Amino acid sequence: MLKKKEAGQVLLIIVLVMVVALTVGLSVISRSITTIRTSREEASSQKALAAAEAGIEQVLKTNTPIPIGTFFTGEPQTTYGTIVNAVLGTQVLVNGGNTVPKDEGADIWLVDHNADGTPNFSSPWSGDLTIYWGDSSGDCNNAALEIAVISGSQASPILTRYAYDPCSSRRSNNNFSPSSPGGVVNGKSFAFSAALPPITSGLVARAVPLYKSSAIGVIASIALPSQGFIIDSTGVSQGTSRKIIVFKGHPQLPVQYFLYGLFSP
Repeated sequence: MLKKKEAGQVLLIIVLVMVVALTVGLSVISRSITTIRTSREEASSQKALAAAEAGIEQVLKTNTPIPIGTFFTGEPQTTYGTIVNAVLGTQVLVNGGNTVPKDEGADIWLVDHNADGTPNFSSPWSGDLTIYWGDSSGDCNNAALEIAVISGSQASPILTRYAYDPCSSRRSNNNFSPSSPGGVVNGKSFAFSAALPPITSGLVARAVPLYKSSAIGVIASIALPSQGFIIDSTGVSQGTSRKIIVFKGHPQLPVQYFLYGLFSP
């Protein structure tokens, strides 16, 4: 009777050991599978990102969009494609909506560009511009803005400067004009604005944030010509996709044109 009882206990212990071993084994296998899957997804993600970067480089080289998923990179099941959209119209985000560094500025083109990328000054722009900038962090925590407008002709340019500051304490020292309430430009909200006097035969304007960096938007009464291009590149690798969006602007004019009014043909 005692031997039968002991045999039953041994069987129970063996079953418990087998259950524990099976549980541990399944846990190890599950973790290994998860690790392998994660590593595979990370590898695919890196390949997709590299493919998206290749798409950006290809567009910068050729200025030609590539249909999504049609260009193979050499890696199995890894492709990229790009979409290129011109930045133009009555509402424009300067520098592609990216922050413009303080004291550097970005150009607002009032003329078209030739096929070789040079500005075509033969057809100047006339109309009204309202410049938008700043966020909700407070008047004196935002940038002031200087706008230099070159108008007239390439042979006889006219340089006109405007300066606006939302901060009243700074205005008592810099004598800038006060800003107006902001608004929304192409889906982006801005805290401040400044309506420039009407522009006649405008060639180019440069908006320069002072004191702080800032994003800048423009609303024009008449559609502005191309300010550059938004390149949207998507890379796909084994079901994983990564996207990169880059703004390619036209080459900026040398700063000397705005500092000293030099503008030779």
